Amino acid sequence: MKLLLLRYYFFLMGSVVSANAYSSSMRNDQRRSIPKKAPLIIGYGSNAKSGKAEQAIIDGADVIIWSFIHLHISDEDDRSSASIKTGLDLDEIKRIRDKYKHVVHIAAFGGWNGPHPPTFSDGSSLSGGKWCDVFMEFNDMHKRVFDGIDWDYEGNDDLNAPTAKFTLETLDIMAVFTISAKSHGLIVSMAPAESYLDAT
Repeated sequence: MKLLLLRYYFFLMGSVVSANAYSSSMRNDQRRSIPKKAPLIIGYGSNAKSGKAEQAIIDGADVIIWSFIHLHISDEDDRSSASIKTGLDLDEIKRIRDKYKHVVHIAAFGGWNGPHPPTFSDGSSLSGGKWCDVFMEFNDMHKRVFDGIDWDYEGNDDLNAPTAKFTLETLDIMAVFTISAKSHGLIVSMAPAESYLDAT
């Protein structure tokens, strides 16, 4: 479990359009906000049953970012096949969430060697807004276990892999997803690699 302070992390406030754009009951008081305290202590976790996340909370963590979830397409010719895929134990995360009601839980996309937004057979992907809708449905299905999302798209050990490059299309999906997520009241965070902003 890694801990870090907020000064090394960016929480994207984004533009809030209208929470009425989405009818989900996640707009109620079940959603948690970033604690208004300093320093804010954030832990990264991947194995909810290891006990490390709970120990981090006991040691003072206010936010747990769970790695990873992924945008997924099961049929490259079917635009309705988009979904969220994860190996996280969501039931255990929900148990921890229910036990420590002051802690915020965020789902991270990406990781080193992790997939970037997938494309259909014609090379296109869903818009960021549509991907956000997919995430909202996934989160509702799992009892709103996450209060937001974290962008952690990185590179790949294989320099010839498609995910070794950070494309403008991926950046566009992230930007529109972020605006849509903020309109639903979700927390959005990112720890950007310097290469995101390197045009060379």
